[in-house]
Amino acid sequence: MKVIAATAVFACSSASQTNPIAKVLDLLAGMRSKIVAEGEDEQAGYEKYAKWCRDTAKELQREVADTTAEVADLQATIAKAQATIEAKTAEIGDLAASQQAASADLKQATEVRAKEHADYSAVAAELSESIDTLARAISTLERVLGGSLVQVGNNPAVKKVLSGLSAVVSATVVDAQDKMKLQAFLQAAQGETQAPEAAAYESHDGSNNIVSVLQDLLNKAESQKSDADRAERQAQHDFSMMKQTVTHQLATEAGEQDEAKKVKAESEQALATATGDLVLAQKELAGDTASLNEAHDDCEQRAEEWNASMASRAHEINALDTATRVLSDKTGGAQSQAYGLVQVQAQSINAFGNVVSEVMALGRDAKDRQLAMLAMRIRTAATSAADPFAKIKGLIEDMVARLEKEAAEEASAKAFCDSETAKANAKKDDHDSEISKLTSRLDFAKSRVAQLQRQIATLTDELKNTASEQSEAEKTRTEEHASFKQAEADYEAGLEGVNTALKVLRDYFGTSFVQQPATGTHSKKEGAASSVIGILEVAATDFGRLLAEARETEESAVSDYEAMSEDNKISTQTKKQDIKYKEEEMTDLNQKISEQSNDRAGEQEEMDAVIEYLSKLNDQCVAKPEPYEE
Repeated sequence: MKVIAATAVFACSSASQTNPIAKVLDLLAGMRSKIVAEGEDEQAGYEKYAKWCRDTAKELQREVADTTAEVADLQATIAKAQATIEAKTAEIGDLAASQQAASADLKQATEVRAKEHADYSAVAAELSESIDTLARAISTLERVLGGSLVQVGNNPAVKKVLSGLSAVVSATVVDAQDKMKLQAFLQAAQGETQAPEAAAYESHDGSNNIVSVLQDLLNKAESQKSDADRAERQAQHDFSMMKQTVTHQLATEAGEQDEAKKVKAESEQALATATGDLVLAQKELAGDTASLNEAHDDCEQRAEEWNASMASRAHEINALDTATRVLSDKTGGAQSQAYGLVQVQAQSINAFGNVVSEVMALGRDAKDRQLAMLAMRIRTAATSAADPFAKIKGLIEDMVARLEKEAAEEASAKAFCDSETAKANAKKDDHDSEISKLTSRLDFAKSRVAQLQRQIATLTDELKNTASEQSEAEKTRTEEHASFKQAEADYEAGLEGVNTALKVLRDYFGTSFVQQPATGTHSKKEGAASSVIGILEVAATDFGRLLAEARETEESAVSDYEAMSEDNKISTQTKKQDIKYKEEEMTDLNQKISEQSNDRAGEQEEMDAVIEYLSKLNDQCVAKPEPYEE
């Protein structure tokens, strides 16, 4: 339901923007017409010139003071950002070192645990074999004992038991005293020596009954097996707790590292912005100071008459024509990007930014790779679809429908699975008492093989899904990058055109737009020029801002894509290794099943049918989690 809630972000609107470049071109055309129509009707008196000098000096002095304060503030901002960057760089390094050490400890502990488990497996196997042999020996001897030891030794069944006991004598888990007892019995039974003294294989209760001796050995072997099992469980528990602690530490430090990187990136952005602003402020300060000095020098002498009206008018018209031509030639693509369909799409990207973040967060929380892909599709639709709102709404509605359908299917299937599983388990319980230890081992091995097969099939499907998702992500990233490069080129060309036009107009009209009294018959149209230049400055700001936003969006998309690609790479490698190990385990299990099946007797068709049905129910009913690697 969180996916449905994410659609609330669509409550946004976009206001239409006036195209400032088109407005400037209209103004320039109007200015040119007015200049031609007016002719030589502008002239100002010299008496106004002195007042203009005083006003200009006061205004420029105020601007110099304001710009000086701005420079000081920007320098303080830069120093703060640099200090933050240095601190966060050190923090990131410390966290990385801590993570490396924790990973090394976990690796070493894993290796020690693997060796301990291997040692336990060897001892457990040997003890199990001894227990089985001793149990069969006791059973056989209890049936046939009654004659002399030599006569008993001639019994075929006893001979088979004696052969098995010979292997027990050589087992490493049997101590020297027990070995001596067994060897004495075997020698006596095989007629190799005279009957040994009673103490040679006397049991703990003083009896020389070989069955009692063997029972003592069986009890001791079972006790050793129990102790070994208990020690193995404790060792595995200790390792699991240690692994959980280290894993939690790594996750926590990874989060802290990400936060430090975020703060560092923000500080670097602030540093870059402040550095750029400082350069502009210093240039402005130098310009204001130069203008103040220039005004002072100009006011020390009489203002000369301006150039003849015709020459002045011709120069002004030439400036206007030059600016018009540059704007028309250079800003076409930028206008389309900034104020046409692409700008609407850029606004859509900003409007849908919360949607993308929300859906991506849901994907991480639910470990649902489909939600991660939905977030990437939303970002692509915001930049490429003719109607991004309708496109993204459709994407989310499709996802909601899929989730609701899966929930309904799971509810219906669960009732069937619970009923059928209960019935099958009841039948299985009726036949469990008739199945031998060997059959139980075979059933366990077969169940494990089936489980491995399902796991391998699941891993194989997940590898295919991961490859498909990676391919789609690569296609999406290529399309996004192409759109960005086009927008970047258009904005850069637009900035070049606007800045060229501003330079032409400023060079002609000057940088100060306080109305300056003219002494000739023609004066510059500084009032209109001030409006034109102001609008061009807004357009330049728009182009610069949109260019910066486009680059920031591209960097974010690249970061998301690289993170997803790295997760997919690690996931693919891990799953391929899991498949390899599971296939090796299947080979070993199949070999054991083949060997042990030859020893199993009896008809078990009904039991096999129940097991097969339970296996099918397991395949149908047990949910297989969909992997998510972020």
